[in-house]
Amino acid sequence: MQLQLLTYLDAVSKQENAQPAGVLYFNLNEPIESSSKNETAEEIEKKIRKEFKMAGLVLADVRVFRMMDKNLKQGYSEIIPVSVLKGDEIGKKSSVATKEQFQILQKYIIKTIKDISKDILSGKIEIKPYYKNKKVPCEYCKYKSICMFDKNKFGNEYNYVPKLPKEQVWENMEKEIKEEKGM
Repeated sequence: MQLQLLTYLDAVSKQENAQPAGVLYFNLNEPIESSSKNETAEEIEKKIRKEFKMAGLVLADVRVFRMMDKNLKQGYSEIIPVSVLKGDEIGKKSSVATKEQFQILQKYIIKTIKDISKDILSGKIEIKPYYKNKKVPCEYCKYKSICMFDKNKFGNEYNYVPKLPKEQVWENMEKEIKEEKGM
C-alpha cells in the first residue's frame, strides 16, 4: 500500500513537474514545560513553540524558507530547521537538500521499500534493531515481548548505523541506486 502511494506520488510529481519543498515532521505529544513565576506568558509560549519546531530536510532555497516561515528575515527559523545569514546565505547548521538530492532521496526510499518488501515476501524477517550513537529503539518498542530480542542470544545482533558525514550519506544512497540499475 505504502509503495503504491509512493509510486503514485512519484508519477504525479513527474507529470505535474512538481518539486519537493521539504520533508518535515514534528512531535505530536503536547509538550509540558516548566516555568518560573517570573516568566511571562510570551516566554512560556516561545518555549512551547520551540518544542514544536519541525525536523527534517528543506529545499536549499531561501525563498522556500520564507514561504514556510513568513516571519523569517534573518537568523534561525522558529518553525523549520534552517537559518538565513546576511546576503540571504543559508546558514551552515541548516538541514537542507538540493533538488538533485531530493531526487536521490525519493529514488532511494522507493528502492528501500521494494527491497524490504521482497525480503518479507521471501520470508526473511530478521530481528535486527538499529544501534546508533549508543541508542536502540527496543526500549520504546511496543512489541518487545513478542520480538524477544536479546543481544546475548546466538544469532541476535544489532544493525550498527555508523555516524557518517552528510556528503558520504548522499554518495552512498546515489551509489546504491546506480547499482540497482546496473550502472
